[in-house]
Amino acid sequence: MDPAAVITELARRFQAGDTPGALRLFHPGIRIQQPASLPHGGWHHGHDGVAAMGAIFGRFWERTISPPRILGCGQTVVQVTTQTWTARATGRSATVDVVELFAVIGGLVAEIRVFQQDTHLLLDTLTEPTRPDQNPSL
Repeated sequence: MDPAAVITELARRFQAGDTPGALRLFHPGIRIQQPASLPHGGWHHGHDGVAAMGAIFGRFWERTISPPRILGCGQTVVQVTTQTWTARATGRSATVDVVELFAVIGGLVAEIRVFQQDTHLLLDTLTEPTRPDQNPSL
């Protein structure tokens, strides 16, 4: 299967709520990199690492994801989405663009590198805003 078609199918399965089906498109040695500043950041390896990353993410946020724009270039595929992350603890939301670089080998996703547009904005959703009258240094 063409690498762009693999990512298109992966997105379709996730959007349809077919997480088990989506995960079947991951290579057993899958590697995913998230920005280190996020609670679920760093490199995650294998199916167990992906599950652990998802569990950590799920403790902090829920999200909605726009239909993806997918661009293929050989074995590398770029996916761009707009995502709204809502913090479970505060109910605060932020919307950012997310670029993901996929490496597809033998019809399976072998690596994903994720680049959120503004990790500071996403992290700010986890805390309540400070009121100026509560901050004596202002």
